[in-house]
Amino acid sequence: MHEMGIVVSFVEMAEEFAAKNNAAKVLKVVLQLGEISGIEPRYLHEFYPVVIEGTILEGSELVIETIAASVFCTGCGTTYNPTRTDFKCPDCGSGRCDVIDGRGLFIKEIAIAESSPSAF
Repeated sequence: MHEMGIVVSFVEMAEEFAAKNNAAKVLKVVLQLGEISGIEPRYLHEFYPVVIEGTILEGSELVIETIAASVFCTGCGTTYNPTRTDFKCPDCGSGRCDVIDGRGLFIKEIAIAESSPSAF
């Protein structure tokens, strides 16, 4: 399962972000996940608590937003959602298409609690 490696990767990015921003804690990580990315959201949720244990993210919330898939038919110019049509164009029936959106995984937001400034 490649999802474990994906969780490790975005947790490391969140830790780097937190360190650069002098965070006391990461409260929430919001991901945007394309519906045809091949990544299973349930596994991201399952592995997240294990990966964040003992880190600045421990106890944080993982939110996953779905990005709808969108493709462009190179035959007739129609833009449509391929998950509803099995990648065949609903207008002309062609399977020739270019993916516009819905494949990626992006960190949309990392919510942090800032450290208190130290008194000198």
